[in-house]
Amino acid sequence: MSNEFEKVMSRDNLDIKLERNSFGKTVVTHQYTTHPLRLSNVFRLDATDPRTAYLYLTNTSPGLLAGDNLSLSLHLEKGTSLYLTDQAAIKVHAMPIIATKATTNIKIIVEAGARLELVAEPLILFADAALEQTTHIQLDSNAELFWSEIILPGRLARGEWYEFRYYFGQLKIISMAEEVFFRDTIHLEGKHNLFKHSDIFASKPILANLIVVQPNSNLELLSQTLENLEAANCSDLLLGSSVLPNNKGLLIRVLASKTLHIKKYIKYALNCVRHLTNRSSLPYIPK
Repeated sequence: MSNEFEKVMSRDNLDIKLERNSFGKTVVTHQYTTHPLRLSNVFRLDATDPRTAYLYLTNTSPGLLAGDNLSLSLHLEKGTSLYLTDQAAIKVHAMPIIATKATTNIKIIVEAGARLELVAEPLILFADAALEQTTHIQLDSNAELFWSEIILPGRLARGEWYEFRYYFGQLKIISMAEEVFFRDTIHLEGKHNLFKHSDIFASKPILANLIVVQPNSNLELLSQTLENLEAANCSDLLLGSSVLPNNKGLLIRVLASKTLHIKKYIKYALNCVRHLTNRSSLPYIPK
């Protein structure tokens, strides 16, 4: 097999590079996509913040199936600003054969002065689903990050409840010199989860994780603000935050009974972070 063919075959399903043009706007300068992923055109949804590009990621398949292996690569060059989200929830379908699973690998580079807001739509784990997900973020010491995920343990409206096989997620954030800022691992059991009928999980089965990195910010004050559920008008949530090692940022975990409640809180959290940098609130984003 030729080296060129090997290079093509090893490409990511999605490979994006963004730069800041002479007008100060973030633009896509490189884009490579293969089935089933598609990327929208750039939207400018906030007239007061022309620097930020808004992009939507679409999966044209029914969802993640057994044997799927999706790889995504994202590179934000100096001074860029990106808000990235999915067009719809990600469905992880049944994989009843024990040896099967789906995998996703996300690689992100955020250079100096750049800002990434990655707000993922919910991940729905169908009965017998098995998913392994790794996220690797290389972050400059002067870069900003807002990252969130939502995990649903089944199609709850249909009464599907912790019938998936497992979810395994790894997140690692490192510096440009490859110093580890933060590492997090979640192994969520489905059918064999001993705690799925406990009071906490039974009443609030939906899980969300948020990471906030804001250089030179008062993280204790930010933590207090983000834990103020009365101000967020989200009193039905269970939430806890902690400062990352060496004051690199914040980790926030949330439990809720409804996806809508978590989405509302994530919007509140992002608006709080934007307020720190004197930016406008999150604009209306059509789905």
